[in-house]
Amino acid sequence: MPSVAKFLAAFHARLRAVFGAALIVSSLSLGVAPQAIAQDQLTVVELFTSQGCPACPRADKLLGELAGRADILALSFHVDYWDYYGWADPFASEVYSQRQQRYLNQRGLPYVYTPQIVVDGRWQASGNKPAEVLENIGTARGEPAGRVSVRLERISDEQIRIRIPETDARYRGEADIMLVRFDEKHVTEVTRGENRGKTIVNHHVVRLIRPVARWNGEAVDVVVSLQELDGADPAYCAILVQEHGQGRILGAIWVDMREPEPRG
Repeated sequence: MPSVAKFLAAFHARLRAVFGAALIVSSLSLGVAPQAIAQDQLTVVELFTSQGCPACPRADKLLGELAGRADILALSFHVDYWDYYGWADPFASEVYSQRQQRYLNQRGLPYVYTPQIVVDGRWQASGNKPAEVLENIGTARGEPAGRVSVRLERISDEQIRIRIPETDARYRGEADIMLVRFDEKHVTEVTRGENRGKTIVNHHVVRLIRPVARWNGEAVDVVVSLQELDGADPAYCAILVQEHGQGRILGAIWVDMREPEPRG
């Protein structure tokens, strides 16, 4: 089977042919801070995975590749329904399983499965089918209509400021502004279950997701106080603007909470 790197190279070549070299250089170069990418270009890739799932490590690796791209917000949601097969995933939560179930209901799929990747809340594929995942990313990027720009400022360790400028507030529906906290990476030695003896690397592991406001297209300028997690100190904070009922993701942005505090 071709490597993930080859799939990525082929996908970039396809984008170059469609959008031109300037877009590829500006939006796909590694090492560019996420805030440097136009906010209506950031694509959200959600992986539903579990350390107890024998088919998931390859998809975890793919998400790690995607997490290195400046035009993508990659998020790893660990579901809890594998916890009963010998290994309890330390990052699993029923909340993430419920999020996956809502996508299932929307897409009309017969059952939940891992690894599943959902792109921008609309397109789904197996996390072990890189070509299909990359095709979905290309499709999402080719549909800019309805996108909104989101601004996110880290005020301190405890507060963030969310803004949607009035000139970009063109949505005519209802959406939720979602707060997501996630860690950079975790390396776990699995001692039981289907992946016994394996070392699993998970990237951009979600530790918290919750709505902080409802949005109907008006300009937004709000300061949010962050709630601490017991025993966790997530490196990153992200904001998703998602159609109410967990529909399409209209905008997204994230910030590194480990940066020095802004000077007053």
